Amino acid sequence: MTTFKAMQYGPLGKAVAAAMPHTEADPIGVYAATLSLWSAAVAGKVFQPSGRPTAFWSALVGRSRVGRKGFALATARAILDPSIGSFLGTRMRKGISSGPSLVTTLFEVEQESLTSEDGRDGRVMIAEGEWASVLKRANRDATYHDQLINAWDGEAVVNTTKGKGGKREEQRIDVPLLGYHVHIQPGRWAPLVKPEFALGGAFNRIPHFLVNQSKSLPSSVKKPLDAVKETPALTRAYRWARERAREMELSPEAAARHDAYRAEFDDRMASLPEAVSCFIERGDENLLRIACLLVAAERKTVISVKAWEAAHAMIEYSMACTEKLINEAQQGTGRQMKSVEQIIRESLTRYGGEATRTLILRSLGTRGNADSMEAAIEKMPDVVMEKRAGSAKGGPKPVVVRFVDATREHERPAVQQAQEQNEHQEDEEVEERPKLTVVPAQRKATAVRPPAKKASEPVRKSAPRKAATKRAATSPPQKESANPLAGLL
Repeated sequence: MTTFKAMQYGPLGKAVAAAMPHTEADPIGVYAATLSLWSAAVAGKVFQPSGRPTAFWSALVGRSRVGRKGFALATARAILDPSIGSFLGTRMRKGISSGPSLVTTLFEVEQESLTSEDGRDGRVMIAEGEWASVLKRANRDATYHDQLINAWDGEAVVNTTKGKGGKREEQRIDVPLLGYHVHIQPGRWAPLVKPEFALGGAFNRIPHFLVNQSKSLPSSVKKPLDAVKETPALTRAYRWARERAREMELSPEAAARHDAYRAEFDDRMASLPEAVSCFIERGDENLLRIACLLVAAERKTVISVKAWEAAHAMIEYSMACTEKLINEAQQGTGRQMKSVEQIIRESLTRYGGEATRTLILRSLGTRGNADSMEAAIEKMPDVVMEKRAGSAKGGPKPVVVRFVDATREHERPAVQQAQEQNEHQEDEEVEERPKLTVVPAQRKATAVRPPAKKASEPVRKSAPRKAATKRAATSPPQKESANPLAGLL
C-alpha cells in the first residue's frame, strides 16, 4: 500500500514530515487534515484549470484512541496556524447537521465579513470530531447532503427563512467557500454512510483515509506540539495565494498523464457495481485538486509531473481505504473482495484462457491498477502478458494476458474470437497508457509452452477413433471445406 513518502511533496509535505517527531498521529492522517485546512484557507483564490474550486475534503477513519484522529487534526493546526493567521481561530465550525443550518452558517459568516477591512469573505472550515453523531441527524434531513454537493461543486446554496412579520427571506451564497474535515470509527461507518446518499454523490467528494497511531511519545513531554515551528515557505505561499485569484494549469507532461489516468479511471468505474463506484467516482477530480493545492504551496501555477504523481499516490491510497471499508461492511453478508490474482485467473477463465489487458483492468476495478496487475502476473507461473502482432492495417499492437499452461489453453468459439478482435481495435488509445511495462513470456522460466510434436511422430488414437480412420481411408477423397470451424467439429 502506498506510503506517506510517495505522497509527500513540496512545502506541505515537508512541514508534515517535520512535525511527525512531535505527534502520535498517522502521517497520512496529518497530511490529509493539513491539505483540507490549507484548501479552506486559500478557497476562492486557487482554482483548477477548468475554473472549478480546489476544495479538498477528507474523512479520517480509525478506531477510538488507537486511530489518533484528533491528534492528526491538532498536528495539522499546529503546522498551519502560524502561517495563515487567525483564519482557523475565527472560521472553524462544528455540529452542523442540516442543510438550512449549513447555508445559514455560510451566509452569516459572509455577512459579518462585509464590515471588515478586507471586505467580503465567506470562508468556513467545518471540522467534525464525531462525524457519526452528525450523520445520525443529517441522514434525516433531505437537504444536508445536497447542499454539501453544491458547495463542493462551487454551485450556489440557498435557504429560505421566515423573517419579521412572517415575511420569507432568502439566504443565498453564490460562491460557497467551504472546507470539510471529519472523523469516524470503522464500526460506525457502514451503518451511517447510507448507500442511498452515496448513490447521490454525497460521499465520493470526501476521500477516506484509514489511520492508526504512529508511535507513543514519552509522558514527560506535556505539550509535544509546541515544538512544531512555523514553516516560512507556507507563510509566503499563503500571502501569495490571497493576493489575487490563481488559475492552475497542467504541464504538457502532467496533462498527458492525467488524460491517460482519466481513461483508465473511466474503465474502472464502468466495471464496478454502482453501489461501489458511487463512493469513489470523483477520484480523478480529487487527484487534480490535491495537485493544485500542493503546487500553490510552492507559489507556482503549473502542475509538474512530480506534483501529479504525489497527488495520484494519495488518491489511490484513499480509494484502497474505501475498498477496505466496503469489504469489512460486507463481511457479515459473506461477500468478500477478491485478490488481484484471483480476479485475473477468473477473468482469463471467463474469456477462454486469454483476454486483452483492458478487459483485465476492467475486471479489477478499484482492486488494482496496471502496476498491481503487472506485479501479480509476475508471481503467477502460468500467466503471461505479451504484445501481439498488429493488424494488417497498422496501429498499436494489442497487449494480451493469457494462460501459458497448455492444459488450460482450450479452444474458444469463433464468435468469441471475433468479439475479442473487435475489443483489440477498441483498445487502440488505451494501449498507450504510461508506466506499464509489458512482461515478455520468455522472462518466466516456468511459463514455457510444451514443445510441439513433430509431424513424423505417430499419433496414438483410441479404438473407436481407429475404426473411423479405417472407414475414411476407403472413402473417396473429399474436397477441402472452406468452413473455418471444420477442423474443430
